[in-house]
Parts: sequence; C-alpha cells; structure tokens
Amino acid sequence: MFKHLLLLLLSSSVLLTACGGGGSDAAAVDTPVAPSTSPLIAPGAYVASLNGKDWVAMLLPTTQGSGAVTNFYGMHYNATDPDLFSGSGLISGTNSATLSRVFVYPNISAATRTGTGTISNLGNGVVRASLNFPATGLEQGKDITVAASPPSTYKYNTPANLGNVQGAWQGRWSYGVGFVDNFSLNISGQGDITTSLAFQQDCLLTQGALLPNFDGTNLFTFTLTVPNATQCSLKNQTLNGAAFVTSSPVAGKTQRLYIAGVTTDGRGISFRADR
Repeated sequence: MFKHLLLLLLSSSVLLTACGGGGSDAAAVDTPVAPSTSPLIAPGAYVASLNGKDWVAMLLPTTQGSGAVTNFYGMHYNATDPDLFSGSGLISGTNSATLSRVFVYPNISAATRTGTGTISNLGNGVVRASLNFPATGLEQGKDITVAASPPSTYKYNTPANLGNVQGAWQGRWSYGVGFVDNFSLNISGQGDITTSLAFQQDCLLTQGALLPNFDGTNLFTFTLTVPNATQCSLKNQTLNGAAFVTSSPVAGKTQRLYIAGVTTDGRGISFRADR
C-alpha cells in the first residue's frame, strides 16, 4: 500500500512539472505570440520589401459601424523618396476589398495616375495589396502586388499615444516634385505640428495636427493646410493622411516616425524621421 502511494505521489509531481505548475519563481521564457489567423483584415501599419525596396502602408478607419470606410496609404521607397499611393474602400473587418479609388503620385512627378486595386488578407497577419495603373500616353502600365505584415514591435489594437511622438523630429520631407532633407517638425502634447521651415521655396505648413485615431487603432490621423504661395504646387490645399511610430533601424536611434498625407486628387507629402 505504501509503495502504491509513493508511486502515485511521484507520478503527480512529474505531471505537475510538465504542465508548468509548481509555483517556480524563475523568470519566464519570452516565447513569441502566435500570429493572428483571423480571415479579416485588421487596420494598422504594414511593412514589406518590394523589389528590394521598403514598402510601408497604413489602413486607417475613418468611420464606425457597417459600411465603415478605411483609407489606404502606401509608400514605396523605390528611391530615397517614395512613390505615394492612396485609396479607400470597405476594407477593415473584411476578407478582401475593392478600393473605390486609387492614386499613385510618383516620386519626382507633378502629376498623379489613377488606377484600380484590391486589399486582401492572406492569414497570419499578412495583407496583400494589388494595384494596377493602366498605360496612358507615354506612361507605361504599372502593377504593384505586395504582401506585407505589421512591424515586429507594432500592436495594431493598442491606441496611439501622443506621448510617443511629442517633441522634435528631423527627417526627410518629400513632396513629389522634390524633397527637403533635415526637415524639422515639432509636435506638441496636444498634437499640433509646427515648423519654421518651408519647402518648394515658399510652401508653408499651417493647421498641422497628429491625433490618435478615434477607434483605438495604433495610428494617428494627420492633417495639414498649405496656404496660398507663388511657387507651391500644393498651395491652397488641405492634406489628410495617417502616421505611426515604430522602432528605428538606425544605430543610436530608438524611434522612427512615418507620415503620409494627400489631397483629394492624390498629390501629397511623406515624412520619415528617426530620433
């Protein structure tokens, strides 16, 4: 009887240890969290390599409820400055969606091109964008197909925090027909964006703001007004877009900020900065 009891106690001890019990005070091993297998597209930020160049995209919900519209912004860094993509559709919470409008504002170009596109979920947190821009005049047709996933430290369902972007940023400001390197922005604790610098000679920034998106997605809404100016291709325009912060790949830096903003006809700006 004693022998049987001893064997039973030993078996229970082994089983408890195998199941992780025992109340050990040792530090837990940081095991990766399994990626989402949901068949629905999640809003947020996505990154990939497309033809060996960085692709950065954002899916920003703009309304709530059924039939909610999501804006799409994409930046393909074919060169130091990106081609800027934009569109919208019933994207978030679906398995696949057709974009109701798609623009590309190519780097070093004064004109946008229009096309068609779809956004679809491949599972495991991967979202595919398929964009097509037909040939027009001297312009050849342009097709983009890219599967992207969230940045490694990014959590889409953690609300964006102004404390993460508050303060000074210095980076590259691109606007299609040109760029400004070492462009400085300051973001207040209320999300106001200010700068003393101009671009394209006399383009100024007014009424600029970054605010956490209303739905708790880890993205900021971006808005900016450019007043009337003689040389400015974006004069008298209001730009709307999105932004997010992620880990910086630059040595000695911890944060990277991406901003994209467009006009209603697809022209716009992008900003990338590390600090």
